[in-house]
Amino acid sequence: MRIDWWTIGLQTINLVVLLWLLGRFFFRPMAKVVADRQAAANALLDDAKAAQDKAEAAIRDAEAERDRTIAAREAALDAARKEAEGQRAKLVEAAHAEVQRQRADAEMAITHARGQAEAQMARHANELAADMAARLLEGPGAKLPLSAFLPELGQALSALPETTREALATSAESAHLLSARPLGDQDKAAAHEAISRALGHEASLTFDADPALIAGLRLSGGMAVLDVNLRADLDRVTAKLDNPDG
Repeated sequence: MRIDWWTIGLQTINLVVLLWLLGRFFFRPMAKVVADRQAAANALLDDAKAAQDKAEAAIRDAEAERDRTIAAREAALDAARKEAEGQRAKLVEAAHAEVQRQRADAEMAITHARGQAEAQMARHANELAADMAARLLEGPGAKLPLSAFLPELGQALSALPETTREALATSAESAHLLSARPLGDQDKAAAHEAISRALGHEASLTFDADPALIAGLRLSGGMAVLDVNLRADLDRVTAKLDNPDG
């Protein structure tokens, strides 16, 4: 077999030229296209990575904001619950205080009403007792002579201020002597003498009778009213019973 070195050489040259041409006009542009595409792909990957990072950051921010919102809501609910509990406690305390106050007022009103009722009953009982005593004294009182009351009346007159005695039972203004029963002339004279002696001047008197006195006298004139009779004694006893501390 005979080898044609010229043919091999030419083919080799053709191959080299072809490789140069391919490298010059095909591989380099292709490499550039591939590199450009690789760069674009890398840029897209970088943009996607950035977008992913941004999305993840947004998600983290959203989760953090959600946690803050939940925490704020829980805090607001807790504060509202505590405030409601405080208001409820205040309302319960105020209601309890109001109930206690109303109860105290009611007890005071009941006590006051009971006291008034008891006092009213006591007054009625005392008045009834006084009326019964007055009826019981009507008989014995009718037997008491005028002389049994004149000394006491004289003492009461002597105890009056001098200016009052001077103005009492004068001719300018007579005094009124009331007795339980009409007085005879002798009793009138005795009363006139005793009153004139106690006043220190001639007494000007008018006479009248009132069975309500039971027994005794009432002298009135000017600003003075003197009671020396059983009715007045009973009234004083009744008043003392009505007001034992007075």
